[in-house]
Amino acid sequence: MELTTKSKIQLLPEHIIDQIKAGEVIERPSTLLKEIIENSIDAKATEIELHIINNGLDLIMIKDNGQGINADDLPLAFCRHATSKINRFEDIYGLHSYGFRGEALASIASISRITCDTQTAKARGLIKIEGGQTLLHDEQETQSEQTGTKIFIKDLFYNTPVRMKFIQSKTSEKNQIKKILNAFLLTHPQVAFSIKWDEEEKHYYKAQTSLEARSKDVLFKNKEVNFVNAEARYDGTSFKVLLTKESSRGNAHKTHYLFINNRFVQDIQIHKIILNTASSLWPEGETGSYIAYLDIPADEIDVNIHPNKTVVKLFQAPKIMATVSGAIRHTLNGIQQKERRPMGEQTELQAPLTPSMGETSRLDYKQIDMSSEEAIDSYFENLHKKTALSNEVAHQSIQVIGDMFFNFVQDIPYLGHAPTLMAFDIQEQIKEISSKSKQVPLLISKPIKLAKKIDPAPLKLLEELNYEVDFLTNDTVVIRAFPEELQSQPYVQLANLILKQNISSLAQIDYSELSFTEYSSKQILNLLEKYSQVKLLEHNIIKPLSEKKLYKLYAKSE
Repeated sequence: MELTTKSKIQLLPEHIIDQIKAGEVIERPSTLLKEIIENSIDAKATEIELHIINNGLDLIMIKDNGQGINADDLPLAFCRHATSKINRFEDIYGLHSYGFRGEALASIASISRITCDTQTAKARGLIKIEGGQTLLHDEQETQSEQTGTKIFIKDLFYNTPVRMKFIQSKTSEKNQIKKILNAFLLTHPQVAFSIKWDEEEKHYYKAQTSLEARSKDVLFKNKEVNFVNAEARYDGTSFKVLLTKESSRGNAHKTHYLFINNRFVQDIQIHKIILNTASSLWPEGETGSYIAYLDIPADEIDVNIHPNKTVVKLFQAPKIMATVSGAIRHTLNGIQQKERRPMGEQTELQAPLTPSMGETSRLDYKQIDMSSEEAIDSYFENLHKKTALSNEVAHQSIQVIGDMFFNFVQDIPYLGHAPTLMAFDIQEQIKEISSKSKQVPLLISKPIKLAKKIDPAPLKLLEELNYEVDFLTNDTVVIRAFPEELQSQPYVQLANLILKQNISSLAQIDYSELSFTEYSSKQILNLLEKYSQVKLLEHNIIKPLSEKKLYKLYAKSE
């Protein structure tokens, strides 16, 4: 492009910069409304009154009973990048309030005629601004028990008429405003709202103690609705969703709400996971309503990637997706099992019963004085006392030392290797898995991050082993359910091993690569009771020891 003297680069005036910036922050009346309600909630308001005329283009009035704004801070409140929420960059990743960037009020003031009247406990402040220019600023030292702020925003976009081209139909704008209002009503049931549209009667929403009560009051007034409540907590993240049993074919999307840390958020991936996982609740082709709440640690989420903060970045997205799907799946599976269960049967889901076991005499060898012959004799005398067990072999006593264990079988001491015993048990349990095996759904689905693309073979092997595995992303899968036979086994480790090592057959599994971090005498005793002595010796899981070797083992460990 040929430059002329008329094309000379120059700095834009501040008022034009503010008007350009306002277009990014305040796209339409609904985004403006969102910003000022957030300010009221940040100010700890318990009562909020709103009056909206012509879908906010002529007037948006908000009145709250919050803490108010310091009168001498009023001019700063309407300046760009002025905020009390952050002092350093790192504060952005530890936010627990809504507003923090200091752009909303400045943007609103630059494209409207705004009046703000605020009262703190010690002073009252008043400011009037038109198109970014301050016309009046007044301060009065007036003590009052009634604190709060009133803001009148008139003639939105009056000085930027080009913005009016982006305003949609009256119906569309009103629906968008209602969606924003509903978002605050649903996340803050403890706050009372009064909302007046044009010259219509006011709509009152009294403070509620429960989300369910507020949800019925806001979305399903005068309608019969039944909720299914699914909840989960995992690794600092909590999730709760209200799903309606009632469904429809076309309008359910109007009552789909997702809130992350009490912010109304639009996340297509979470939305699809909720609908897909909950699909069994509704007839085919229909969709119900949902109101979902996610609470995520502040340092695991970035809310600063979009001016309106309706899009967020999740630093541990697979964990979040697994928590969401797992909670819904577990709840619906429980409901369906109860519905299928014949009358009179037990209604509570219980873990399978383990074989009957007697008391194990866990003797603490560290309390024995190994230098005393008398103490050693007493030790072995107690160690040789039989424990009454119902198996063909009586495992009288068991001690665990690191990966090793020893026990007495019919007065003969044996030494064993716990990981080998565990791996052997897994192999035996896998042999029992068949197409008729039951699946155990996980409350929290387990995500597995993969370094490379998965071949079909390991997925097919997991399917043969009766696992249920889904893709979250191209390189992340989650375990939804696992075979009942592996309920007491490290089933996640096993699936991880099969996927990451691209194993296509059971013969390729190296069970020694499974790590067992903890062994209890009760757990090992249970396995020893499960298998015959001959089988354990045959697979080199236990080896006979003389008492002399046993004494040396303990003396060495001491």
